[in-house]
Amino acid sequence: MEINDSVADKAEETAEESQHSGKSTGFENVKNRIADKLHDVAGVIGENAADQDAQSDMAQYGKRVSEWLNHSAEYVRQFDYGQADARVREFVRQSPGRSMLIAGGVGLILGAILRRR
Repeated sequence: MEINDSVADKAEETAEESQHSGKSTGFENVKNRIADKLHDVAGVIGENAADQDAQSDMAQYGKRVSEWLNHSAEYVRQFDYGQADARVREFVRQSPGRSMLIAGGVGLILGAILRRR
């Protein structure tokens, strides 16, 4: 229960900071909440790995997963939607044919997945 309370406190603090900085957007709040959750999960996995024998394979995998989740949390926190949008738009302008093929392929895969449900 302590983890959930600390996650909620961090999310509230992040939301308050966003509101005071003038950048109060739903996307920023979601990004920060996801990053906080990833960071918290990484902490729990890291603690569990530290509790195990340091030489065991599971402990080593736990440490790697913890580090990976921490890196993922920072990536999510620093993700810039506007920059990603600009990159996608530029790619579509430079390669319209390839973009149509990619979009068509993704559409076919999603259609097949949804049809099976």
